[in-house]
Amino acid sequence: MRYIQSGDNQLRMGNVDRAVVEYRQAIETDPTFAEGYMKRARVYSMMGRTNEALEDYNAAISLNPNSAIFYDARAKLRVLITDFEGAKNDINTALQLEPMNKLLKEERADIESSLSDFKGAIEDLDELLAENPGNIYLLLKKAIAEVKLGDPDAAILHTDEALAAEPNSVLAKNIKALAVSERGNHEQAVNLLSDVIREFPDVDVSYLNRSLVYRRMKNSDAAMDDLDKAIKLNTSCTYAFFNRAILRKQSGDVEGAERDFSRAIKIDSTYSGALLNRGFTKKLLGNYTEASMDFQKAVERNPRDVKALVALANIKVLYGYYTEAINDYNRALSIDAGNANAWFNRGIAKVLQNNNHSGCDDLRTSANMGIEQANDFVRDFCVQ
Repeated sequence: MRYIQSGDNQLRMGNVDRAVVEYRQAIETDPTFAEGYMKRARVYSMMGRTNEALEDYNAAISLNPNSAIFYDARAKLRVLITDFEGAKNDINTALQLEPMNKLLKEERADIESSLSDFKGAIEDLDELLAENPGNIYLLLKKAIAEVKLGDPDAAILHTDEALAAEPNSVLAKNIKALAVSERGNHEQAVNLLSDVIREFPDVDVSYLNRSLVYRRMKNSDAAMDDLDKAIKLNTSCTYAFFNRAILRKQSGDVEGAERDFSRAIKIDSTYSGALLNRGFTKKLLGNYTEASMDFQKAVERNPRDVKALVALANIKVLYGYYTEAINDYNRALSIDAGNANAWFNRGIAKVLQNNNHSGCDDLRTSANMGIEQANDFVRDFCVQ
């Protein structure tokens, strides 16, 4: 179709807006042409228009539900907006269509790690390693999952295997140091990372990991110094700005924390963690309007972000928008019924709306889930 070809040409020339126009014309010419929606979805994703991209991916899949490529593309977008559960579901469907696809299996392992399902990730990586034994990249992914799973001995075994094949691997040395730290040998981990830094002083990841170990040792000054060095080496390192913001917030430098969160968001506008934490920081500074805007953006980027939904609802309660707040709490609880804070705050909103009976039920539920403060509210507002 000529509109698709024209859109592809515009995209190659960097004219993304014009490419969208061409793909839209292709869709208008043939609304059943799934590839048109796919093409436009990819451009929307490049432009950061994730909601529109998701709508187009949904349309493409509804027209062609038997394409593993379509599910994989939507999974990648869902990873971008941190909807990891949705991404995993898409990859599982893609694997049903293409069960021998190794790239899809590796992608699922990455998503499982993001979901803290490290056992699942290791199972997938083991299958891949059985077909490709000794693959350093897969070994190191497995070692990272083992560190996260709390099995540092296995992680050290696999990083040593990787280092035997590639002795100068900075990544392998870093992962081994983190595994050593996970054992509780923080000083040894610092020494390992310091050795790497002396050998490769221009690699920011080593400073980032050493700062993590210093934080475990309660040495905030050394951790901050390493984060400063990492940022000097890589001024676009979102992770470094985010973690420096956390340290600044912990030390009472709330304004400095807000600046670093903002820089992290500027580097990576999809970094929901920085957006959410900047919102919390602005709330601490009493800037509730801008805090609510950050929480709203976080919800727009990931409608299943329970923390953002609850935080946004809490701001709405402060402004007296109880019905809107309760709707947000309802959404949060439909995603995670075990979120005690959502039960507690919804209960307060209902009581403030003079719906004491239902509000007290929520407060009692949150008290049973461990929110001690809820007992005070139950005693003051609820009939025993």
